[in-house]
Amino acid sequence: MLSGQRSNRRGELGPYADVGRWWYGEDEIDSVGLAPGDDRILFAECTWTTQPVGHGLASQLREKAERVRWGPETREAAFALFSKSGFVDGLPDELGENWSLYGLDEIEALL
Repeated sequence: MLSGQRSNRRGELGPYADVGRWWYGEDEIDSVGLAPGDDRILFAECTWTTQPVGHGLASQLREKAERVRWGPETREAAFALFSKSGFVDGLPDELGENWSLYGLDEIEALL
């Protein structure tokens, strides 16, 4: 559970063969995970601000993910947001099933 909010996706993020930062021109994504055998890709952003994450960061990540040239057009994309200060009200419910949100409590549990 997300500190009082419902997580969109339950469970672990799954194994990825390669994980690292991605950038192209002015675009940068904090972490991208590749699973070539399954045509899966994970896009993740991490914030350490005092403000809860809102729709802006989710939209920006979605837009940048569309510009990543990897795998077939039918690749399975998953998204994750990690935030020290949690998320704005309603964000977990408005994002699709392929999004995972991690507040500070969930980040500590992962470590």
